[in-house]
Amino acid sequence: MGAGNVLPAYLQALDRLVARNLAVSGPVVARSERARAPLIELRPGARTLPDVDALLSDETVELVVVVTPPATHPDLVQTLIAAGRHVVCEKPLARDPATAAGLFRAAASAGRLLLAAPFVHLNPTFRRLWTLLDEGAIGHVHAARAHYGNAGSTWARWYHDDPLATLGDIAIYNLKSLCFLLGSVTEVAAAAGKALSHRSADGVAYPARHPDTWQLLLHHERGTLASVLASHATLRYRRPALELYGTTGTANLLGDDWDPHGLEVWREQRGVWELYEPDDPTWLWTDGLREAVMALHKGRRPLADPDLDVHLLEVVEAAARSAAERVTVPVASRVEPLAALRLAKVEPARYIHDRTRPADEQ
Repeated sequence: MGAGNVLPAYLQALDRLVARNLAVSGPVVARSERARAPLIELRPGARTLPDVDALLSDETVELVVVVTPPATHPDLVQTLIAAGRHVVCEKPLARDPATAAGLFRAAASAGRLLLAAPFVHLNPTFRRLWTLLDEGAIGHVHAARAHYGNAGSTWARWYHDDPLATLGDIAIYNLKSLCFLLGSVTEVAAAAGKALSHRSADGVAYPARHPDTWQLLLHHERGTLASVLASHATLRYRRPALELYGTTGTANLLGDDWDPHGLEVWREQRGVWELYEPDDPTWLWTDGLREAVMALHKGRRPLADPDLDVHLLEVVEAAARSAAERVTVPVASRVEPLAALRLAKVEPARYIHDRTRPADEQ
């Protein structure tokens, strides 16, 4: 459902499943001719449909990926679940936690799968980081820093038309990462600003109405303080997505949390940086689709937690209120770690004693 800029990434994930005989490619719902024409050029032979009714008339379609603008997600997901389809939905699933919780309840009642992006916690490299932290590799994590940003959209105005667009599109990655690694958020303090006075879409300039840069301070239930910088006005950066500071060491997730390039761990007792290469370098940020398909094939529950996705939206809601009222806002919901994501122990790829010297001299 949808033929926007993230569609090619999901088609890549789908093609891998098709090649393994785990899935059969279905149609793409693209409402406008403007969207259908480049899709056919990109993917000759692709079957396109104009709307959800045309899609639901095809009984062979079992699972639908929703990549339409965020405001359309709740109604589309509700319609698809009611029609007996499994759903993978891009973020955010809904604008508020109550709506998201209702969608998950509807899916459970219908016996359908509903997975909500982002899928950062499914990446084996991310699972490795969680396993190491859970084993006490750096002691108690008392502080953390997270960052994700980009320049925003130049192709769709709706991308920035929601006051919480930057939180729902950008911050939600770091928030899911931190909540999974560090446990539930109990309170949020946030500030928001507008870096750009104007934006453009399809070459047409328009006034920017909403905040595009957010700073969040999170208090986790285990006592950890975490900061998040989320921005639709960040052009480039080189720092790790996540830095976690423990009582006996430090752990960094390298790259972005949706596209990690490995991780590094400093244990004070050992006195070296230990580099862990990606457990699965082929993992894609769209592989929530793979997880849904594999869960269906194997008849198991997907490695996802609806309570975590609802909790994230409550954190977003609290951040919005905090910035508007300039107060610290509590978060009531709680989530438990998903133990099934634990990985078997491995040794680091290599030790880094001195970053000024090459690997063969370490």
